[in-house]
Amino acid sequence: MMKHSLAQPGLGKLFQQAELYQALHDLALAQLPPPLAQHLVGVSIDKQTLICLVNNQAWASKLRFFEQNLLGCFQQNLPHLHLNQVKFKLLLDFEEQQQKIKKKANRPDLQSAQEMQAMSKHLPDKLAQALTKLSRRALDHSD
Repeated sequence: MMKHSLAQPGLGKLFQQAELYQALHDLALAQLPPPLAQHLVGVSIDKQTLICLVNNQAWASKLRFFEQNLLGCFQQNLPHLHLNQVKFKLLLDFEEQQQKIKKKANRPDLQSAQEMQAMSKHLPDKLAQALTKLSRRALDHSD
């Protein structure tokens, strides 16, 4: 069954790419001490740049101390890639991304919220309710 599935061109190519990314990841992991290695969640190549995906900003800072080790290893083992730099990118899980989006949401300041509440008294019901709800977003986060 597995061989038949891999006979499909798209799936076979996807499997090959997964193996390639795993090999790149394994090569990078071998250059790092175990406490740091567990925070390197992926590796990719973009033009002449080695991209290291890290699960935490603090660990990304620590991993930067190994930048030359990683680059040297990849240059030695994969010289045809002509890599000349390393970039560390933060890879957040879905929940962390949602929390960041919520924190960045534009919220009215306290003065605007008070003005919205005053205006809502002179508007049709549905619009007044929406404006009041929006004003509460500012009041709930005014700390």
